[in-house]
Amino acid sequence: MRSSSLARRFVDTRKTVADNQESGQEKSLAPSQRRLDQAREEGRVARSRDLSGAMATFACVAALAVAGAAVADRAMGWMKSSFVSAAATAALTRDEAVLLNTLNSMIGDALLAIAPVLAAGMLAGVLGSLGLGGLVLSGKALTPNFGRLSPLAGLGRIFSLAGLGELGKSLLKVAVLGGVAAMLVWQGAQGWLSLVLPSQHRALPELGGMLTHHALILAGSLFVIAAADVPLQWWNHHKKLRMTLEEAKQENKETEGDPHVKGKVRQLQRERARARMMQAVPSADVVVTNPTHYAVALKYDEGGMGAPRVVAKGTDAVAARIRELAAEHRVAVLESPRLARALHRHAEVDQEVPVALYRAVAQVLAYVYQLRDHAAGPVPVLQPVEVPAGWDPLDDSPLRKGGRA
Repeated sequence: MRSSSLARRFVDTRKTVADNQESGQEKSLAPSQRRLDQAREEGRVARSRDLSGAMATFACVAALAVAGAAVADRAMGWMKSSFVSAAATAALTRDEAVLLNTLNSMIGDALLAIAPVLAAGMLAGVLGSLGLGGLVLSGKALTPNFGRLSPLAGLGRIFSLAGLGELGKSLLKVAVLGGVAAMLVWQGAQGWLSLVLPSQHRALPELGGMLTHHALILAGSLFVIAAADVPLQWWNHHKKLRMTLEEAKQENKETEGDPHVKGKVRQLQRERARARMMQAVPSADVVVTNPTHYAVALKYDEGGMGAPRVVAKGTDAVAARIRELAAEHRVAVLESPRLARALHRHAEVDQEVPVALYRAVAQVLAYVYQLRDHAAGPVPVLQPVEVPAGWDPLDDSPLRKGGRA
């Protein structure tokens, strides 16, 4: 019974994993910039403790190497004065307040003695922490997270891939530092033995120099671990922020909007633009047609326009509606297939006609004005409209020859 139950659980687990993968629930997509920005606002950025630790350690050692003599002299002076002061105070009084003030003064003098080393280490540690993730000011990072207190969650982190990475880094630290230390001891064996021969005043400076040299090398070797930790932390950070297909779709909807809604909005915008365009047809001077597939309405105001302007255009059903409105409001309708196609292709609504079509449009408008002005005389005849070669979309067609329409 127990084996069959375990088998069913195994099958159900495999099925759940397969369903999640089929439904796009596997976090296989790289995090978007929006997701990275949100994580940064929450205080979640890539950090390398090994980088900050290496920089802080090296800065402390370097500060000791530069100002070690001054720090040592000040520390020795503090120790002498502290012991003398403590002994004198203890001999004169047993008042707890006086003893406490003396202790505080001793601690303050000790901190001042080693202040240069502490300041160098703190500054380098902060710069190392900011080197990977940068400066982040977030109140959310200060919010208590009691989930981290769970023993099960702690065990999960220990035996996770990240925990194995931390174990690997610890082993790497031991190997690197142990190897470098062994190399320094092996190569400096003669130097250590030579310290036995000189006098005390000569041996102490040489010992200090050797220790400083070896400490700088050991501190510098920590950057080897930091060089391996920085890309690992960056990779872990981006891995935690990976997205499923559904999350990517949802984010796309939130940033760019639902495609169906956007399509509906574009449709409404086109309908409103078409309605405004149709309202401008009655004010046009002429409608140039194909005669059935294209229609372009033109208007020219000599006092307010530099050139004739397209107020409406369309094909098929829209062109038919333009012709109907033109007939209702007694707007002249002229057939010029090549000009109609050229205007529809190269001119936009509410914009002036292209310079190359000025002559053809002027010829059409002049004919319309002659129709308005003639009384009982003969009806003027429209001469063939010249359209520049290449402006008619059908010019490339082998069935179209010539430049007149």
